[in-house]
Amino acid sequence: MSRLVAGLLLLLLQLLRAGEAVSDLGTGPHITDVNILLPPKMTRAVEYRLQGSDGCFKWTWDHHDVLSVIPEYNISNHCSTSARLRSIAPYSGRKESAVYATDLNTGTVIRCKVFIDNFSRIQIFHSSIKLDLDGLATLRVHAFDSEENVFSSLVGLQFMWQLAPQTTGQPHHLVHVPLKVSPLSDCGGLCGDLDVQIKIEDSGTYSDLFVVKGAAIGHEVISVHLMEPELKHLTDKIVLTVAEAISVEPPSPVFVLIGAVVHYSLKVIRQNTPQAVPLPSPHYRWSVFNSSVAHVDPTLGVTHALSLGTTTITVEDTRVAGHKQGSSLHVVLPDSICLYLSPLSSSGEPIEGTELVASVARWYVVAGHQYVIQIKVFSQGPDVQEIYITENEDVVLYDNQSDNWEVLLVPNDVVVKHGWQNSRILRATSPGVGKLIASLTYFSGNDRAKEVLKVVQEVMVCDQVKIVLEKRDGYSHGIVLPWAPGIHQEVQLKATGGCAKASIDFKWFSSDMDVLSVSTSGVIQAKKPGKATIKVVSIFDPFNYDEVNVEVSTPTSMVMLQNFPVETIVGSHLEAAVTLKALNGDSFYRCDAFNSYIKWKAGSEFFTISNATGEAPKFDKLVNTDVLSLVSGPPCSWTSIYAAGPGQTMLHATLSKDYSDHLQYGPIVLKASSHIAAYAPLLVSQVGDGNQFGGYWCDLAKQEAEAQLENLDKLYLAPATHLDVMLLGGPEKWGRGVDFIDTVQSFDQEHASVEDEVIVQLLSSKYGSLYRISCQKLGNFELIFKRGNLIGDDHPLPAIVEKSLWLVCSFPASIVLVADEPVNERNIIQSAIQGERGPGRIRATPVTVANGRTIRIAAVGITDSGEALANSSSLHLKWELSSCNRLAFWDINHERQRSQSDWERFLVLQNETGLCTVRATVIGLDKTTGFHVSTALPESSLYALTDALRLQLVSTLRVYPDYIMLYSNPDAKVNLSISGGSCFLEAAANDSQVVEIIQPPPGLQCLQLFLSPRGLGTALVTVNDIGLAPHLTASALVTCYC
Repeated sequence: MSRLVAGLLLLLLQLLRAGEAVSDLGTGPHITDVNILLPPKMTRAVEYRLQGSDGCFKWTWDHHDVLSVIPEYNISNHCSTSARLRSIAPYSGRKESAVYATDLNTGTVIRCKVFIDNFSRIQIFHSSIKLDLDGLATLRVHAFDSEENVFSSLVGLQFMWQLAPQTTGQPHHLVHVPLKVSPLSDCGGLCGDLDVQIKIEDSGTYSDLFVVKGAAIGHEVISVHLMEPELKHLTDKIVLTVAEAISVEPPSPVFVLIGAVVHYSLKVIRQNTPQAVPLPSPHYRWSVFNSSVAHVDPTLGVTHALSLGTTTITVEDTRVAGHKQGSSLHVVLPDSICLYLSPLSSSGEPIEGTELVASVARWYVVAGHQYVIQIKVFSQGPDVQEIYITENEDVVLYDNQSDNWEVLLVPNDVVVKHGWQNSRILRATSPGVGKLIASLTYFSGNDRAKEVLKVVQEVMVCDQVKIVLEKRDGYSHGIVLPWAPGIHQEVQLKATGGCAKASIDFKWFSSDMDVLSVSTSGVIQAKKPGKATIKVVSIFDPFNYDEVNVEVSTPTSMVMLQNFPVETIVGSHLEAAVTLKALNGDSFYRCDAFNSYIKWKAGSEFFTISNATGEAPKFDKLVNTDVLSLVSGPPCSWTSIYAAGPGQTMLHATLSKDYSDHLQYGPIVLKASSHIAAYAPLLVSQVGDGNQFGGYWCDLAKQEAEAQLENLDKLYLAPATHLDVMLLGGPEKWGRGVDFIDTVQSFDQEHASVEDEVIVQLLSSKYGSLYRISCQKLGNFELIFKRGNLIGDDHPLPAIVEKSLWLVCSFPASIVLVADEPVNERNIIQSAIQGERGPGRIRATPVTVANGRTIRIAAVGITDSGEALANSSSLHLKWELSSCNRLAFWDINHERQRSQSDWERFLVLQNETGLCTVRATVIGLDKTTGFHVSTALPESSLYALTDALRLQLVSTLRVYPDYIMLYSNPDAKVNLSISGGSCFLEAAANDSQVVEIIQPPPGLQCLQLFLSPRGLGTALVTVNDIGLAPHLTASALVTCYC
């Protein structure tokens, strides 16, 4: 009892001292103690450190013959914040002195009373009389004066500690642990008084501090006495009990149902490691306080709950009297059954930081994930407690054989590891909704009647929430966004999964809104350079989320995107775009906010920037999708360039941004450029003339003069003939490092390549590509001309254009004659084709020609579709004249030059009138062609190719007189006689104000005209014979006078 009183007095004294110290504390300097009790001068000095704070102190004191004060200084600022106090006079009665701490900064003085008195007794203080096996206990000596005041310090004094078993002959139950190897020494070099106490132990004695360790189960006597010559009679001793630390599971209190069987287990702590105690054990006995509530097996600890009530289950260590551990057992009735859900990691471990989700209207889980479902039962009454469910409780979980999940048993090792009794593993497999049902059947009381508790939980399986990012080459899972002052790039993020039906079913979060903001709809906006994480969570399930890392940085370079052609046809547009790059070369996820800040310029007047702010180009609309792998970033700015003329130039893009409002960033000037070109349309133009070879005439001179070359789409040739064509336009050679192609390929109707049937020979490439096309076999063929540049330096995409020419190699189905025409114009040929013919294919309407001159007669081959061949010269013609005596004969000069295959003749007309018949007939093939009539065309068919026409020879048109003078009188008239011609006449005066032409009466139209004066002057009257081809004219000069 005296020890208890002393302990209470010591505690009260410490509280009073703390209260006094606090009373002097406030804002400003203060010290830790204001009352100190020290012993007088002894064999070894006893020191006490008086600690100050929030000041720089000067120390003074009373009674320098009794007390010594040694200031301690801070090395960094040479300021004293503490002092060591020591009594320096032998005991001669109780003494009282004071120490003053003066703050040099504020002048504040704090007074500390110091009492000096002799020891009256000593006492060992400890926290508990029971010590765990392998556990540590710290024992400390306290000294008291005659008034039971506790001395402030005993540091420096030597003590003798002794250990002895309580029962003689037994081994020690405690061992001494030196201070320097005890946990007390782990003070990081700031041990204070402990350094002095360790030095005393190192000298072979002990200090006022003593550490022991439990070595064996039992009782140990600990004694101590002061090693001071005059005070060796001051001693004290205590008895400590060493026992194993016992832990009972399940932990107290335990709430169970009637009929429950609780298998208590026992653990002891040995060397800081819990170890299970095998049961039964000879060292432990189990007992129950109230056997009407429960029964316990005394050796196994197996407890049977018998009836409602409360009792205590106790286990006792038989080796140490009184060493017991109790567990409160409550036998109760259940009130409710609940289900709890918790997500698991992919390895099946619980996810740190997650909380159990109790039964609610609906659980949301993620397909492909697994969860632990814990079944918990709670007691009745205001103080609801969880009931410990044992193995013999009738608890069942039904899943209705859902197709959306699997319910699995929890492995025993996992149950033991995590304490998941009465739990199941839910493995979600596919989206859908279903129900889980849990039930508990229990005894309701002593009448052994059973009742059932049930809970129904709806579960919906959702897809994993995913942030949908655009799929582009070179992107990782993160996003990089550009930023510049005043330019805040935005990106609309979208999410799927999570059983969401609308965008409002997601919540968006940013880890740093100063770097990257995010709206409720998922629009992120770059605010400043830095990094942030965007997280989207399903509103139905906080565990169903996705994240994406976003970095915001300033662009440091700009490059042209290599996704667009750099050549186009004149009159069309080129598209171009640039992208920005970060310092490390990464592409930005999106950068279209910079579009309006990037300026475009073309280096030629033939190229015009036509659209710099339109819709961003879409890569999936590119003509050549094979080059999509060249995508090196999104378009940050784009433009459309109109090509008005052919040529090549440079396209420039410039971004200039001043960071004057952000001094930490310098001005930015980024540039990118690319070569671009435009070319004329690729066309095939006919340059060979079939005028003399049974074909039509090509007016190449007129086409070149008008700069409008006709494009040839279809060409008709007789076998073994040829025609020259020119390939014009298309891309020009790009330059070094880029291959240029200029080719032609021949295909038959089945698109099979042919070489021998059609020969295409390149004659020249000086002003274009001049080709000679030769027909070697009957049939229809397609000639495909290709010209352009392949991929190379500054030419990211091929620019190859094609031109198709259909070639029909066939014999003519008919021939037609063209008379008195300088050339075989197509319209004249068509008129000749459409003319009616009588027997022998003689054209029904004669062709009127003026006599007395030489005219041209030509034949043209015609296909079965009515088209004129370009060349029919491989066929021989026979020319015949009928009824042409004294009217016409073939020109001898031309006859000498004519070959057998000539399709053009010249006929000399005499100065006679009458009808002359001209006929041309195909009589065979040129033997040098290599074609055989029998295989190429039947002989009968060849000789059926004939045409004839009748020439109506008329005199040359004349007007008489050719000069007339008229008196200017309205009634005057003159007769103008006409001779020769075809009688299809048109007359006109070049000045209707001088003379008027009066049509003659019927019957005289071919013989005369009447002229009447209209005014003074001279006029030319011209008579045009439109019945002749070419037309003939005659004129008369008329002068009217007064």
